[in-house]
Amino acid sequence: MPIRPFISTIRKGNGRHSSRQTEEEQKDRRMNETSSEPEDEDEVDYDAPRVAQWVDEDILDEDATEAEYSQAPKNSLTLLETDLSSLPMGTLRRAQKILKVKDISDASDIERESSEDSNEENADSKPEWGTKPRTDINKRKDKHAPMEITSKKPVTRRRTVVNAQTPQTRDPRFLPMTGEFSSQKFNDNYHFLNESHKTELSTLRENLKRARRLLTTSPRDTRHEREVEIERLELALKKAESTVNKDRRDAVEHEALRAARREERKKQESGKGEWYMKKNEKRELLVRARYDSIAEQGGQRAVKKVIEKKRKKIEQKEKKTRPFEKGGFAQGVSSKRPFDNGYDRSREKRRKLE
Repeated sequence: MPIRPFISTIRKGNGRHSSRQTEEEQKDRRMNETSSEPEDEDEVDYDAPRVAQWVDEDILDEDATEAEYSQAPKNSLTLLETDLSSLPMGTLRRAQKILKVKDISDASDIERESSEDSNEENADSKPEWGTKPRTDINKRKDKHAPMEITSKKPVTRRRTVVNAQTPQTRDPRFLPMTGEFSSQKFNDNYHFLNESHKTELSTLRENLKRARRLLTTSPRDTRHEREVEIERLELALKKAESTVNKDRRDAVEHEALRAARREERKKQESGKGEWYMKKNEKRELLVRARYDSIAEQGGQRAVKKVIEKKRKKIEQKEKKTRPFEKGGFAQGVSSKRPFDNGYDRSREKRRKLE
């Protein structure tokens, strides 16, 4: 039970009682002092010179008050304890409730005063113009997360947009994990494709022969469909022939380069220095190997036939790029001539009109 607030109030009421008690104690003290003086009158010298000392009344009053204040706390506490022990419990409880309510009201008053003072300080510290606090936009948790932008601000054209990663195709044949490319291993692993191309070519030839036989005996209703089927088979046959020829040519070139490398390795073992083939030398070697393979299959006549075919192809290319004479026409070439060769179409139109 908190008794200190109650003690402070009782001290104020018992002030008069304590002052009276101090006066009585002073009188008793003086009587004791007088009684302590010598009782024998014979010892007192009445003829001795006497000195009278004057003391101000204010000084006497101050000494009395100091003595009262020094003795008041001890006496008041003892009296308070005796009074409280004599008081009933109900009165003490009521006094405690009253003091508690008073303390709460005093604390609320103090808080109100402090809040008012702080509000006044904040009001003084505020600027004259009104400013709104800027709400900071939190950063993204992840760089791939969408960007948060305020809707009150217009979007500029020069804003950085996060580009989505486009999927990139990867060929497992050319990954670094597979190692370096070796043409010899590649040819050995995929040699079965050459045989499949040859079988495909033979089946296409048989299908084309069968389709041509059916075309001669087909009715008019299905004749157009048969012709379309024959055209499709002819195109597929040409494509298959080109793939087979390419496979044969690649095999011949690969074997020629392999033989040249073998010979060069033997020369280096015998003491020759390192030698690297040039592009022109490689081209001549491959052409010679190609003609040798053709001669083995069809003889020199087949080689001449291939050479003549290639010569005609080159001549046709040269004719297309050859400049024509003024007013002359080249044989086997269209009559349309470019303007940069001095040919004037307006002059030709005038001749026709005349």
